[in-house]
Amino acid sequence: MKKIRAIYIGDARYEECPIFELNEKNNYFEMIKDKTFRYEKECVEEDNDFLIVEVDGEDFRLINH
Repeated sequence: MKKIRAIYIGDARYEECPIFELNEKNNYFEMIKDKTFRYEKECVEEDNDFLIVEVDGEDFRLINH
């Protein structure tokens, strides 16, 4: 099953890096560990500080940058 995920580049400085997954029902990227923390899809897509990838099982491809 394909998933669209995003990582904020600035978080790479820390020991852990939250991963956000697109919820296509509400058009928000939601943090996988805490669904209450989320960003609107358009905000993530327009922000060059997010890496957006398509994940399909063990395969992934960069969508932006």
